[in-house]
Amino acid sequence: MSSHELTKYDGAELAIEYESIYREVKEILTTARNKVYRAANFAMVEAYWHIGKVIVEKQGGKETAEYGSRLLENLSEKMTRDFGKGFTTTNLKYMRQFYLTFPNRHTLCDDLSWSHYRL
Repeated sequence: MSSHELTKYDGAELAIEYESIYREVKEILTTARNKVYRAANFAMVEAYWHIGKVIVEKQGGKETAEYGSRLLENLSEKMTRDFGKGFTTTNLKYMRQFYLTFPNRHTLCDDLSWSHYRL
């Protein structure tokens, strides 16, 4: 709708038209943001699965690696320093268990968040 077309509306009609346009634009942005959130969330779920895989492989499937029982503690310290919170020893254990529970990455559902898998 051009500005020329808007001039034929009175103030009340114009306010209604603006509100209608706003609602439509708001819906577009809300939908886009939700898609971005879901995509980013699933990317993190996949990352946690891969981290779990690395841990399991380095530990040879055992609870601890042969070269030291502090693997998870050391990894946690470095990851927390470099990437911020979310990489506690407990979370790394969850990632390890996540991989053991879902050894085939393709069985992961992109609609579920990390907290769904962690429960």
